[in-house]
Amino acid sequence: MLRASLRGALFTCLMLVALLFNISQADAETPSKDARQTVDQLLTLIDERLAIAPEVAKAKWNSGAPINAPEREAQILERVVAEAASAGVDEALAQTFFQHQFEASKQVQQRLHEQWQQAQHPPFDDAPDLANDIRPKLDELTPQLIGALHDFQEVAKTPGIGAYLEAQSTLLVQDDAAGAAQDEALSPLFEVAAP
Repeated sequence: MLRASLRGALFTCLMLVALLFNISQADAETPSKDARQTVDQLLTLIDERLAIAPEVAKAKWNSGAPINAPEREAQILERVVAEAASAGVDEALAQTFFQHQFEASKQVQQRLHEQWQQAQHPPFDDAPDLANDIRPKLDELTPQLIGALHDFQEVAKTPGIGAYLEAQSTLLVQDDAAGAAQDEALSPLFEVAAP
C-alpha cells in the first residue's frame, strides 16, 4: 500500500514537472514585448515604403520612365548598404533586404502599369513628381528602415520571432500585387529569423 502511495506521489510529481516544463517552453517561444515591437516597427516601415510604389507607378506612367533602372538602383543600393553597414547592420543582410525592397516596389509598379495599359489609361492629372515629391519620402524612410533593420538583426534569433513575423506580416504589410510584393519584401527577414 505504501509502495502504491509512493508511486502515485512520484507520478504526480513527474506530471507537475512535465507541466511546468511545457509552460516554460511555451513562454520561451513567445518573444518579449520589445522584440515584438521591433518586428512591428520594421513591418510598418516596409508597408509605408510599399505604399509609395503606386505613386512611383503614376509618376513613371506619366513621364514614360522605365520601371526598371538598373544603373540608378545599383548606385542607390551601394549608398544605402554603406549607410546601413556604418550603422551596424550586417552588410550582406542590408544588401539583400534593400534589394528586395526595390524588387517589391517594382512588382507593384509593373502590375499597375499592366492594368493601365489594358485599360488604355490616359496620363494622370494628379501624378506626383518623382524627384520633388516621391524621392524625398523615400529618402526620409531609408534611415528609419536602416535603424529598424539594425534592431531586427538584434532580435532575429529570438525563439518564436519567425512565427510572430509571419503572423504580423499579414496584418501590417499590404501591397497592390496580390501578395507577391509582400513576399518579396519580407523574404530576407524570414531567412534570418528563428522559427
